[in-house]
Amino acid sequence: MLQDMRRTPRPLPPHVLTLDEFGAVGLPLRVVRVSGQRRALPPRPLVSTFFMVFVLTAGRGRGRHLEEVDLHAGDIHLVPAGVEHQPLDVGDLEGWIVGFDPTLLSSSERLPGRPRIQREAKDAPVRSLFLRGLLRLRPGQARRQRIERLVAEMEAELREAQWGAENAALALFTLLTTEFMRELQEHAPLAPPMLSGLVQHALGFIEAHCLESLSLQDVAAAVGRTPSHLANTIRRETGLTVGDWLRVHRMAEARRRLLETDASIETIADQVGYADVTHFIRTFRRAQGMTPRAFRERRRRPGA
Repeated sequence: MLQDMRRTPRPLPPHVLTLDEFGAVGLPLRVVRVSGQRRALPPRPLVSTFFMVFVLTAGRGRGRHLEEVDLHAGDIHLVPAGVEHQPLDVGDLEGWIVGFDPTLLSSSERLPGRPRIQREAKDAPVRSLFLRGLLRLRPGQARRQRIERLVAEMEAELREAQWGAENAALALFTLLTTEFMRELQEHAPLAPPMLSGLVQHALGFIEAHCLESLSLQDVAAAVGRTPSHLANTIRRETGLTVGDWLRVHRMAEARRRLLETDASIETIADQVGYADVTHFIRTFRRAQGMTPRAFRERRRRPGA
């Protein structure tokens, strides 16, 4: 009886944070300045329905994202939509938080000026890891200054809200993500240090075939390994399962189709690999904090 009374209370469920709650006011993009003053920490973990990029310019602290991480000036951390995270000690950190709708990464039509270059298959694992926030960037001084300047200009455009501010901010966002991808291509990421060739091959195959009926056995056969060996290797090197990788690509495509087509929810569910529309809606709600219909209506409303 006493043992039951001394049990540790169950932790609170994570708080789901939407882009509007973050202060975007219907826009797909928001930039917040981190001042360096000590602030009260949230009492429970967060799960955002949007991507968050932390561009740290001064100080140090600690956070949790898949695992506990140290935060230092010069670091760039990306927390994807749907991934639980929590600040543990903000210390004297300064910098910027860029929050943006995931569709900005998957839809070239929504980004003014994005070059239409065919992506190479060998780049797929890098893109996948970047989209899942499994890479910490620490660029050199010249690139870091460019990134900080772009973020500051984005914040000013959105804050001053002059004519064409949203298009200007989106153009700056394109330049910002270009700098991120250049850094990934030119330098080995710090976390994880390197991916084995097996995992890179598997991630590329998953991304290329994510809209098909795909199982762990299919991926294992494509890379010439047993399902158990592949599952354990991917989980060990990335912290995620094959199913996790498959789901994030399908959700990204679902978001794009919800915004860019008039197809029904049932049709989109089938197009992105879900035969059961109820399962699709439940999965989408967990990832986005709202149903597919609500997501489409909110993002398509006037001014969104």
